[in-house]
Formats: sequence, C-alpha cells, structure tokens
Amino acid sequence: MSETDIQSDLAGDPRVTVFVAPADVPQLTDYLDRLGRPRVVTAGGVADAAAYCRQQAAPAILVVDISHEAHPLPALGELLQAAGPACRLVVLGERNDVNLYRSLLGEGVVDYLLKPVAFDQLAQVLQRADDDQPVQVPASGRTIALTGASGGAGTSTVAAGLALALARIGHAPQALVDFDRRNGDLPLLLGTGPTDGLRAALDAGDSDPRLLLRTLSRISDRIYLLAQQPDIEAVALDEGQALQLGAALCRLFGLSIWDLPAQRDSACLEVLRHAEVRVVLTDLTVQDARKVLRLLREIGDESAGQRLLLVANASRQGAQPAVPRAQFEEFVGHKIALALPWGGPALAGSLLKGPLDPDVSPAFRDALAGLADLLSGRQPAAAARSQGGVAGRLRSLFTRDATAVRRAA
Repeated sequence: MSETDIQSDLAGDPRVTVFVAPADVPQLTDYLDRLGRPRVVTAGGVADAAAYCRQQAAPAILVVDISHEAHPLPALGELLQAAGPACRLVVLGERNDVNLYRSLLGEGVVDYLLKPVAFDQLAQVLQRADDDQPVQVPASGRTIALTGASGGAGTSTVAAGLALALARIGHAPQALVDFDRRNGDLPLLLGTGPTDGLRAALDAGDSDPRLLLRTLSRISDRIYLLAQQPDIEAVALDEGQALQLGAALCRLFGLSIWDLPAQRDSACLEVLRHAEVRVVLTDLTVQDARKVLRLLREIGDESAGQRLLLVANASRQGAQPAVPRAQFEEFVGHKIALALPWGGPALAGSLLKGPLDPDVSPAFRDALAGLADLLSGRQPAAAARSQGGVAGRLRSLFTRDATAVRRAA
C-alpha cells in the first residue's frame, strides 16, 4: 500500500471541507466548483469544524475561517487533535499579522490566507496541501502506559477495551501500541491481520512521520494500531528507541495507549517513567503486592505530575482476593483507583466470532467505560462510589503538557 493510500485511509473523506462565514459560502463554493474539487462548504467556524471531525472521518483537506475567533491558536490546537494526523488544515482570516502567521505554521497549518481569498491563491494552497506531508498535531499528545504486575493480568484485553471505550465516547484519533514484541495479541483482539509495523518503525531508527503513517494499521476512524508479529527471539531495545517512537506518536496523535508486557525490559520501564498516565493491573495477592511495590520504586510516584492508577483486575475465574484491598493498598503505599470484574467466558468466546466485543459482558464493559471516564476527567458513578475523591483529583489529567516523553527525544 502506498503512502498516498495510507493517508487517504487515515483521512477518510476526499472532499475539501470548508467552514466559513455565511457571506463567504457562495464564493468558496464557486471557487471549488471551478477547480473541479469535490467539496462541502458550510457556514461555521473552528468549533463547528471540530465537532464535524469528531462525528465522522476527517476530510483530507479542511479549510476553516478564524475571523471571529477571540483565541484562534488554542481553538485550532483542539481542531487539529480532533481531525487527526492526516488532515491538512488551511486557515482563512482577516488579520494581516506576521506573528500570527508564524504561530499558525508552527501549529501545523498548511497556510494562512487573508480574506477576501483570491482564486489563484486558493488553488495554489490546495495543490500544496495535496503534495505536503500530513499535518502533524502539535507535540502535545498524551501517553497512557498499561502494564501488569504479573503475566496473565489481562493487560492486552484492558488496553483493547479501553481504546474501544474511548473511541465510543468520541475521543480524538488515538494510537494503540502493542509493545509485547514476543507475545503480543492486540491484532487478534482487534480483529486485524498480521502486521509488522512496529518492527519497521523501530528498525527505521528515526521519527519520520511518513514512515510512521505507513506502519499503522487502521482499526477504525478513531483507533490506529502499531504492532508486530510475535518474535520469541526479539532482542532488548535501546531505551532511546522507545522514547523516540513515543515522541513521534505524540506529534501525530492526541493520545497514545501503550500495552507493555509484564516482563519489562529497560525500554518498557522508560516508557512507564515518561508516560503522563501509568496504569498498573494487579491481582490482590501477596506476590502481586510485592511486584507492584518493586515496580513503583522503579518508575516513581506522582510527584512529577504523572498519574499512577492501580487497577484491580479479576482476570481469573473464581479467583478470590488473597489480600484484603485495604491491606494491599497499605503495603504498596497507593490506593486502588478501580476494580474490574471478571469478563466471563462470553468475553473470550467473542474472539471466536471476530474482534473483542465488550458488550457481551455488560459488567466488564461498564467498568471499562468507568476507566475511560476516569482517564478523560469525568466522574463515573461506579468510580465515585468505590474511591471517593480520587476521580476528582484526576479531572486535570489531560491538562499538563506532554513534555516528559519529548524531553528524551
């Protein structure tokens, strides 16, 4: 598949989509018709464009008017995250301001055109948008890293289910990384064929966005998977490779979810040390309590502003907690944020019919939705009952800048 095909896949609507002031709709419609461009021209602004992109696949080229935006740069940052990595953004406006122009280009905008827009200028910019690199979302993406205290903790199932839950509530396009290079199974869980994109991205040794886009497998309009075929002889990675990949994903996506194996090498530990949110899945056993305590000593606490969520996951049928929850929390020195119920045989059985389907296990599905709400700053009812004020403290989860991953890139 060519790079152009991949970009068309990521930006599913080939039409030029325009949101401008009502008075400008006839002129832009006429221009695009004269250029022979499939188009959608609508009266609206940045917020309308962002809502459009959240509801359906983003267009290949998006033209938006910022004339009436009091604070255009933050608004465009949100729009770029909603539109995803392959949507190329052209901005129209009335301010002839060099500093604004430079700031817009720094945000990833293809070009800024003063109104009234000349026909030839629009034609040239659209041609450049066709030929340019895909827009890179400003390097403000967040990273969520999941790992299990022990093998078999259900980390991959939770990672896949979490991605589906976030997509369901309208989250911006996200990257899902299966970093278990020896025994990863996210492709199976998500119903996609064999892929070796992760190996290709790591072997390339750089963060070229064109290459990274080619390595992604599109699961849906909101989920893009980076994985590789299991390789039992996979050698340990250099820590810098993982951090460089993480930084590149942060520039392309508003959110990256990493599924890390329980047998963690130094690269996995570095991802955990730099991720904005660390989710550790555990059973309430003496063995896992000791492993969690050791892991927390290695990756650090929340003092640097990174969030740490312990999630009790009943991944084994009929398993009763060997250690009371309060005692477990006291031993590891951290509260359990959420408890996930056992998914039951129906959850595993759904994989015989296709991708993972959390709907077959309503209790598990609802708990995953609660986790997604918690990570998105919402207050899920179940979480509020079980953890008191913890969810409230997480309301600012995605407000900090993603400087940690980029620091090492």
